[in-house]
This record gives sequence, C-alpha cells and structure tokens, in this order.
Amino acid sequence: MKNKVVMFEIPASDFKKAKEFYEAVFDWKVELCGDEGAMALTTAADKEYNPTELGGINGGFYRRKSKSDQPSCGVETESIDETLEAIKKAGGKVVTPKHPIEEWGFMADFADPDGNVLALWEKKKQ
Repeated sequence: MKNKVVMFEIPASDFKKAKEFYEAVFDWKVELCGDEGAMALTTAADKEYNPTELGGINGGFYRRKSKSDQPSCGVETESIDETLEAIKKAGGKVVTPKHPIEEWGFMADFADPDGNVLALWEKKKQ
C-alpha cells in the first residue's frame, strides 16, 4: 500500500531535555543533531533510520517556534509536488512548501480542510 504513515515529529524547546524525558519514559533512543533537532528511534532501524521491524515508526524532534506547535505525523508519497496539488484541489492548503532534508529526501507540511497539519515525506530518488 502506498502513502503510509512513516514518521512523526515532536516540537521541543530543549533537545537535551526531550532526549532525557523520552529515553527515561519510553526507552527510545534519541540521537541529538546539534541545534537542528534530534532523531527518535522507537524501534530497530537501518543506517538511514528506516524501521526494520514490521509496523515500526521512527521520528524526530524539531525546534519549537511557537506555543501553538504540535506533534505531527508524516505520510510518505512518491511525489510531494503532485500530492500538494491534490491537497489543494481537495480543499487543503500548503503550510510549508517542499524543502530538502539533507541527503535523505524532501518534506512539506499541509493542512487538511479541518486545519489539522501533517507532514509529507518524499525519499530522495537514487
């Protein structure tokens, strides 16, 4: 099945505190990425952080920009550009345009007609 939920994002003001909390409470492995954020491993993963356990989802933390920032989940798509067009046609809106995530791929954020914000993920084509 395509367009699976493949990751989550949690806003954090202090990545070290988030690491301590989520590792202590849930036994996640949190890898700090400087001031950019942190990776959250909730299940075994390969070297590119893709889950190796069936049904597992990993994610990360991003810098909180406002009190209204909320956790989000991400949907993988073959083409963010095409998916954003479909979202607009169906009554949603683009919140954050497509942008690169280092060497791994691309992300964008959208809001559904009810205002719920989710992320899109597109793997970098090899």
